[in-house]
Amino acid sequence: MIPKTFFVLILAFIWVYAQDEFKPASACGECHQEIHLEWITSLHSMSTVQKDPLFRGMYNLAVEDTDGKLKEKCIVCHSPMATVFQNIDTGTRFNKDGVTCQFCHSVDSISGFRSAKDFVIDLKTVYSDSPDAETAPHPVAHRDFYTTSDFCLPCHAEMENTRGLDVCSTGEEWKTYFETHQETCQDCHMPEIGGVPSHMFPGSHRSGILENAVNMELAFDTTTSELKITLTNAGAGHAIPTGTPLRMVFLKVAVIDSAGKTLWQNWSENPIMEDKEGLFMKILGDSAGNGPVPPWKATQILFEKRLMPDEPVTVEYPVDHPNAYGVDVKLMFRYAPPPILKRLDITNPHYTQARVIVQKGMNL
Repeated sequence: MIPKTFFVLILAFIWVYAQDEFKPASACGECHQEIHLEWITSLHSMSTVQKDPLFRGMYNLAVEDTDGKLKEKCIVCHSPMATVFQNIDTGTRFNKDGVTCQFCHSVDSISGFRSAKDFVIDLKTVYSDSPDAETAPHPVAHRDFYTTSDFCLPCHAEMENTRGLDVCSTGEEWKTYFETHQETCQDCHMPEIGGVPSHMFPGSHRSGILENAVNMELAFDTTTSELKITLTNAGAGHAIPTGTPLRMVFLKVAVIDSAGKTLWQNWSENPIMEDKEGLFMKILGDSAGNGPVPPWKATQILFEKRLMPDEPVTVEYPVDHPNAYGVDVKLMFRYAPPPILKRLDITNPHYTQARVIVQKGMNL
């Protein structure tokens, strides 16, 4: 008869060997069903060229424009298992899962805040904030950083292009906010549901979080006939918008008559060209001053005005139409300017339709 210890050793060998291989999120979902279902709806699960048309379009354009030099720079955070297996081929199965369970829960330590390469990975152990060593069917270990922003910063802190220009600065924005508020990334983006941190990672893509981020106040000066719009980022621990400089937030202001007909509006086709007073974004430019240009071509920041936490911004518009009865004001959000979406042949309404962050009206 074969000793029982022999089977134990065989199973242990299989486990250790298997942990050196890729485990898709669906495998984790066999036990962690609710968390897996949450993760499926997150942008972490959709960060790949297969699932995100905006990333796919920008990635393909970047690779084409740079003769392939940017292949790795984008993939390491959007498909971080590429850093583990040293393979940036977007067609491999481990690069199709996005920011997956195995990557995040194999982080043994963090060495910096520049990219996913700063995560030190150990595939033989499942790391988390509160592992249960007595009941878990696999090796587990505790790491304090799972409840701190340090765990998010390697991919989300900052990004410089190859010319040394800072095109993303979410980390510095949050650090300034943290000095007075002591709130972490997880407080907003992994809120507890039933005592368990949510793995939906809510952000600008999810209804509610963006809509509750900005306060708007309207006032009309009868002496100067000016409409004053005061906006306050009171719900985000970083700038609005943040992350990729493609994102844009803008005002849509309409002066209406007593029948609701629009008498005047602050822009008709393109707020970037027609009304920078009501525009909130970062616009990158090339050495000749052309802009907006994609991050890899940028040498300078042509324009930057975003809503920083707890810093009210007031925009004024003259209202001098004789039939003016009221105003309708919307603060809106887009993932990217329409000309870029058109160039990338993106028609999905999720990307092409502007979302209303907050809307108010008043009679004059």
